[in-house]
Amino acid sequence: MENNIFLNCFRWKKVLTGIRSDQTIFDRSGWSKIPDDSLRLNVLIFGFDSLSHNMWKRQLPKTYKYATENMKGIPLNGYNIVGDGTPQALIPILTGRTELELPDTRKRKGSYAEYVNVYPFIWNDYKKNGYVTAWSEDMVNVGTFTYRLKGFKEQPVDHYMRTFYIEASPKFDREEKFCYGGMSRFNIMLDFMNNMYEVYRDKPKFVFAFHSEYSHDSNNWVVNADDDTYNWLKGFNKKGYFNNTLLILMSDHGSRFAEVRNTQQGKQEERLPGFIFVFPPWFEKKYPEGYANFLNNANKLTTPFDIHETLKDVLHFRGSGKGNLINRGISLFKEVPGSRTCLDAGIEPHWCSCLEWTPLAAQNIIVKQAAQYLKNYLNSLTANHRNLCAKVRLHKIIWSAKLIPNKHMLKFKENSDYDGFVGKMTDKTDILNEIYQLKASFNPGDMIFEASINYHTKTKIFTTSEKDISRINKYKQMTQCIEKANILHHLRKFCYCVV
Repeated sequence: MENNIFLNCFRWKKVLTGIRSDQTIFDRSGWSKIPDDSLRLNVLIFGFDSLSHNMWKRQLPKTYKYATENMKGIPLNGYNIVGDGTPQALIPILTGRTELELPDTRKRKGSYAEYVNVYPFIWNDYKKNGYVTAWSEDMVNVGTFTYRLKGFKEQPVDHYMRTFYIEASPKFDREEKFCYGGMSRFNIMLDFMNNMYEVYRDKPKFVFAFHSEYSHDSNNWVVNADDDTYNWLKGFNKKGYFNNTLLILMSDHGSRFAEVRNTQQGKQEERLPGFIFVFPPWFEKKYPEGYANFLNNANKLTTPFDIHETLKDVLHFRGSGKGNLINRGISLFKEVPGSRTCLDAGIEPHWCSCLEWTPLAAQNIIVKQAAQYLKNYLNSLTANHRNLCAKVRLHKIIWSAKLIPNKHMLKFKENSDYDGFVGKMTDKTDILNEIYQLKASFNPGDMIFEASINYHTKTKIFTTSEKDISRINKYKQMTQCIEKANILHHLRKFCYCVV
């Protein structure tokens, strides 16, 4: 018998990463060590660079749907940035202050610059109170605290991924795009969060992971993260990790690319990044008022300063109730006043995304055209059922208004200084879409409708939809034919029965 031995020798060289079990951290942390007035929650923040609220929906649809529907996450629809770029988004979240309110840490100040450790990071408070802490961001060349700022002298958290990315990043160019060692680089970050929960399963955790590579330079690639993030959420959920975790899915700001930023829509989206809070299933029952306030605040003007106050409340809960406009930051467990303005919230005029309704006369030519369009649209909805529903006629324009964007926002072109503190207000942004609101009465039946109507200034085309139209007076007996038909309920508010 002949024996053959084949040897295939090769050299393998990669940089590996994982969470090392540290006995010192184990001894220092624990649920028994956290404050008595805490909400007893892990905090897990997972962010994407440069994704607006709308871009979350467009490019991460499975993730967004699972987080908001299956997990009952609460999106902050009125979340507004307070400055330009990632530092001006994350510094207020993590410290409650702006960069200008903190010691100077800019590299260009040389020996006068302090290390970023001088900032009062909230993860330090969590660490002092029994939490294991972690911070990870993937693009070290544009790091939040290291690109323009001096960075950290001492490691800022218990587990810090910068060391891995510094060592591994030079090798990325030799790999397939977005890959490293046979896996996607995005999954390295997901594994980082998985490992934190596996190693410190029974310990309170404050984990912040921020991914930039897919979305920093373009929003076209981030769609690749949707399936992975969706599966990661499902896996975490199945393991029960979210049963005692406050999950925050977020972004720093919307797209800042020139071709997008030069449009009104782009300027608006830049100022409105995605932000979703997901609470454990038991939280609503245990803290009904705080949870109700969160739901109510979803459509209020909110900022990074509010996120900071909310994170403080997770560690030391100060109750719910009503927020005070005197305070720049308001915990989202409190009710944010509906009268809050950008000035109240600490938002400079050119970063304010709030819109103003300017009343218009009924004789305004666009208003009259919009009213005629609304009449035609209403009739188109019932056209196939003319045997049941009368054709309506415009009777009177009761009220009309036009939605006006913030003029400071439209004028903002870019920053005129290296640090992003001073804006160049020279832009002349074309407004391609105008939004009008109309309240008008129609005969027969004196039906009163309120509608939001879009007007494209170049094509001169009006558009609206059924969901953007409200019937604001009583139907009385005029819709009985629809009720009897029992199959056309969606037409109830639009129909005046002829039989």
